[in-house]
This record gives sequence, C-alpha cells and structure tokens, in this order.
Amino acid sequence: MPETMAKGKSLAEAVTKLVDSLHHKYQGIKIKPIEKYEDEDFTFEVTIPKILHIDQVEETCHMECIKTEDEYNFFILPKVVYEK
Repeated sequence: MPETMAKGKSLAEAVTKLVDSLHHKYQGIKIKPIEKYEDEDFTFEVTIPKILHIDQVEETCHMECIKTEDEYNFFILPKVVYEK
C-alpha cells in the first residue's frame, strides 16, 4: 500500500476514534471537519448545546487530541463553538 494511502487510512482511523470518544463524553454535540489551519493534519468544529460549559468541552477536546496525536502521530485541532 502506498505511504499516502496508509497515512490517509491511519488519519481516518484516528479521527474516527477521537470523534467516537467525544460523542461518548458529550451527547448532543455535533462535529464536522473544517478547513485546516497552518500545519495541522485535521481540524474539526465541535458545536455544543448552551447547557454545556465551553471551557470544559474545549479542554476535553484538547486532551483527547493530545492522546490521539501521541498514538497516531497526527496534529489535530478542535474548534469548539456554541450552537446558534
């Protein structure tokens, strides 16, 4: 398998695991990919209900990204926003 395909598969696996973990921790959130900033491998937006504390969700997202980065060696950045 070419290296780019293997990297793409690993990134997909890493993102899937990360998204599943966040959905397990915070029901009712919405996650969608957004355009990457600078040199990240993947950037996503987490839209949360107003009943959740944005700082807490943002911290959890960053911690989960760090775990994923350590395991898969990808740089992933979350952006957490309240739903409108």
